[in-house]
Amino acid sequence: MGKEMKEKSLPLAIGLNFILPGVGYIYMGKVIIGIFALLLIVLALGSQPLNTFFSVWFTLNIIMAIDMYILNNKRKKKLAEQNTKKCPNCAETIQKEAKLCRFCSTIFEA
Repeated sequence: MGKEMKEKSLPLAIGLNFILPGVGYIYMGKVIIGIFALLLIVLALGSQPLNTFFSVWFTLNIIMAIDMYILNNKRKKKLAEQNTKKCPNCAETIQKEAKLCRFCSTIFEA
């Protein structure tokens, strides 16, 4: 079976990104993107004067926060797919461990 996904905290991931860009991505399981984001901020720091760096840093963090929101929604969808199944009779989505469909009362074998 595939790797089990755990639910991650979106506010924590965004907060980590604001403290040190890229760490939020690493927390969400996207290590390569996290390293790239950190390098991007380091390059911005080296190429921008300090008075404009903060606006660049803030803009990049806003973009990363939006991307992390989208990433979190995809993770929630995958997590829901891992924990649910479709009833063969009524096609409603139910919990994977369910022994009885709450919609049509189909009994599932153990």
